[in-house]
Amino acid sequence: MQYCHEFLAALSRRAGGSYYLFDTERFRSNFLGFRQALRRYVSCAEVAYAFKANYMPAIGEILRDEHGMGEVVSRFEYDVASRYLDPERIIFNGPVKRKEDLRYALTRGSHVNLDAFSEIDQLRELVGEGGAWRVGLRICFPHGEGTSRFGFHCDNGELNQALNALAKLPGVEVNGLHCHFSTRDRRAEDFALRVERLMAVAKRLACRYSIKTINIGGGFFGSLPEALRQGFSVPIPDAQAYAAAIGKAFSTGLTSEELKLIAEPGIALVGDTMSLVAEVIEVRERFGSLHAVIDTSVNAVNPTNSRLKSPCFSITKCRRKKRVSRYRLVGNTCMEHDVIDSDFTGSLASGDFIMFANRGAYSINYTPAFITAPPAIFDLQGNLLKAADNSDSILSTYRTDDSRVVTIQKACP
Repeated sequence: MQYCHEFLAALSRRAGGSYYLFDTERFRSNFLGFRQALRRYVSCAEVAYAFKANYMPAIGEILRDEHGMGEVVSRFEYDVASRYLDPERIIFNGPVKRKEDLRYALTRGSHVNLDAFSEIDQLRELVGEGGAWRVGLRICFPHGEGTSRFGFHCDNGELNQALNALAKLPGVEVNGLHCHFSTRDRRAEDFALRVERLMAVAKRLACRYSIKTINIGGGFFGSLPEALRQGFSVPIPDAQAYAAAIGKAFSTGLTSEELKLIAEPGIALVGDTMSLVAEVIEVRERFGSLHAVIDTSVNAVNPTNSRLKSPCFSITKCRRKKRVSRYRLVGNTCMEHDVIDSDFTGSLASGDFIMFANRGAYSINYTPAFITAPPAIFDLQGNLLKAADNSDSILSTYRTDDSRVVTIQKACP
């Protein structure tokens, strides 16, 4: 999509600085395309979007409208997802779930995947409250980059130990298996392997448990611009390639027509849906090197400290004779290390804009309120989706007067 300087400048004035542009229809297309690709091979497949990647309301509204599912890894994310999705459309993962979190999610009918023995202990305390509790288990097994620290290892006795502990809890039923690994390659074959291992465990447990769902987690590649593709030494699968590999493995190991397949993509759905737009404030020379000071920071452009360079380009203020030069793009903080791009090629002047593409995942919800507050978000039509934060919104949860002080008496020994 082509952007004109006038449109970007008008939004910058409204935002009071830098801002994000969110393509709502691209997210919708990504979500539907991924789900349709899976359902071509597995008719009952579901896609649960990983809210940790970006939990903005506009995304929740699309998931609600398209009857999607959501995956969360904390009570905070659970409460966010609950604003848009029915409880049974929410999958609750994560390594830290408190007893009240388990009670809340299970009684509402959400999918809960237990991650540790401490959660089994908490579930044991809830059993006395009555009711039927249906849970899944996150399992792990060796893979190309080692073994995950999460879940119950299926090869060293942990899984059997967990199942034996759960078997002693009246009213508790294990009906799902889940796994997730973060690997750099993200090959389609790796996801097929997840399916095969989960299906093998489900088959082994068939005499004791009726497994209803096989959840292969996330970590998929999404659509990447060429500049990012060059940072990987492996082919980048698309949704169709993932679906074909996953579907073949699922169909080969299928033991019950009632078995449902779930995938949990995050970055694959939202990565290419947002761009960060920042104004060039000044161009200055330092010892023969040109520095372009722009109204954002490395904390916003690269909050996860990725080694991959964010693709970016300039939108100039006016048609001028372009003299192409090399610039260091430096940020708006007082930190010397706030260098966003050490080798940007173009023709820049004050009032131009730099647009950083592919900033939809781990961006707005990962950016700290450090020196400058998180920016506004607009859709492609210029509608405000989120106002820029300010001192009021950032400080609203801090105590500001003595009337809010709550004294907690120290318990006697």
